Amino acid sequence: MESHTATDELAELKQLLRSLNNRSPILGAAIFSVEGLPLVSHFHAGVEEVSVAAMVASIQAVGEQTVRELNQGELKSIIIQGTMGLTLTIAITGEYLLTVTAPENAMLGLVFNDAKITAREAGKLLQYLV
Repeated sequence: MESHTATDELAELKQLLRSLNNRSPILGAAIFSVEGLPLVSHFHAGVEEVSVAAMVASIQAVGEQTVRELNQGELKSIIIQGTMGLTLTIAITGEYLLTVTAPENAMLGLVFNDAKITAREAGKLLQYLV
């Protein structure tokens, strides 16, 4: 049986995000806790990950409340589209979220598919941290 340390898992998660950026139209990616704390990220320079983590957690909480109020089950993802790009947040586990950014001309289906695959892989690694 392999021994997993928190440092190993964080390094693997960071590599997973780098890999996502390299093979996809995704520009940046991060894993945040639902409490709004950054775990790992791979964003371009100048992104204040602590602020983004707090905003993503707030949006996630409001989204969960909205789907609950509208009887739509559990929240799976949130898409925010701006004039210059989009941000997608997907729940990885009950404790962590994957947030990715992509340019406005990126195909949403491709971004969503790549993010879902990465979220699934991250979930396997996060089981050793939770």
